[in-house]
Amino acid sequence: MPLIYYALPFLALKPAFRLTMNGFEQLLLRGGNSALIGMMVSLVVFWHVYTPVHELLHVAACLSGGGTVSELALKPQYGGTLLAEVFPFVVADSDYAGQLTGFTTPNDWVYAWVDLAPYLLSLPGLVLLVIAVQRRRVVLFGPAMVLTWVPLMSFSGDFFELVSLVATRLVPWLDATQPARLLVSDDGFKLVGVLAEAGLLWGPLGLVTAAMFGAAVWVSCLVIVVQLHLVHRVWRGFPDLKYVETPPSEADTGA
Repeated sequence: MPLIYYALPFLALKPAFRLTMNGFEQLLLRGGNSALIGMMVSLVVFWHVYTPVHELLHVAACLSGGGTVSELALKPQYGGTLLAEVFPFVVADSDYAGQLTGFTTPNDWVYAWVDLAPYLLSLPGLVLLVIAVQRRRVVLFGPAMVLTWVPLMSFSGDFFELVSLVATRLVPWLDATQPARLLVSDDGFKLVGVLAEAGLLWGPLGLVTAAMFGAAVWVSCLVIVVQLHLVHRVWRGFPDLKYVETPPSEADTGA
């Protein structure tokens, strides 16, 4: 696999997307409408299972690093009401699908681990996707899609927060009147609104925030690079999932 993918992980999006779309096309052409329904249903069902697991992995990472957790907000449709009966820190209400709203960490290394831990589940995403296509496991394709692409979907959330842990150290240098942790946020777009309201968006802090978005995308793409690397190692190259229609034989045509 080209080493340049690690320096410029954005380049990995094209082969990852091609594997995804070629696999989707192959399953659809072979299975028709029933395959499409199977893929969509499995994707929706798995998303509702994955979301609480993802949030609980944030909790597990925090506790494993010596931190504390006081509140995990989770929408009822993702099991918030049920999990609130099991875990005292779960609140069945959230502005997002789920959000770790109350926690402490002993240092920023543990904080970074809290952000990254759930994405360990994504590392075999593309491998599972290829297996689903090769073995025609339609119900596996939906979960593989979620695991593969959820890191990129989270660039403005967990990965933005990861980058913000480093970037916020610049705040005392750029504007000593602002809180030291001003830029730490698990919602990049919300932070933009906060800075705009405070009149800070069109200054040095705004430029740093813009750079943070780019860095967050870069880090999220690195997860996809690792997925491609695993595919390359398992199959000794990139498997060709492009659907090719086999021409009918003479026996099939009656000739």
